[in-house]
Amino acid sequence: MSAIGQVNGSRGFTLIELMVTIAVLAIVVTIGVPSFRNIIVSNSVAFDRDEFFTLVTFARSEAIKRGTAITICKSSNGTSCDDSLGWNGGWLAFHDANANGTMDSGEDPVRTVGPLDGQVAVSHSAGDDEITYGSRGLLVRGQGTITFSHSAGSQFDKTVEVGLTGRASKG
Repeated sequence: MSAIGQVNGSRGFTLIELMVTIAVLAIVVTIGVPSFRNIIVSNSVAFDRDEFFTLVTFARSEAIKRGTAITICKSSNGTSCDDSLGWNGGWLAFHDANANGTMDSGEDPVRTVGPLDGQVAVSHSAGDDEITYGSRGLLVRGQGTITFSHSAGSQFDKTVEVGLTGRASKG
């Protein structure tokens, strides 16, 4: 007999096997999706914290390299400081020749960062509106803890600590 005529040797899924497979898949997805969401939220907060940390360390090294003060302030447009914004509204780092924390005419932006995700809130423990590094990389103003929080809960909080010497660390 030829192989074409044989039906007994081939076998597919029965309806019960298919239903059991779908039930197991549903259980795995139900358990896995919330954990995956937590990973996404945690990574979102960590990304924003890391971007701010990079800006702070860049501003310090730029102040030392150029021998002039560098200030980081809140900015939504990347061209001027806006103290009415929260720290999640965006940031601007600029050369601050007189170290007064205000971007004067003739001072140029060094780096800008746009607004953060709407679910991430940023707060500065000292309530400062700017962080300024002097020409030697020492902190002129802005010492404290900057906390990045997500609306999903405090378990996702991340921090950047700016010490008196100007050194930043992540927490």
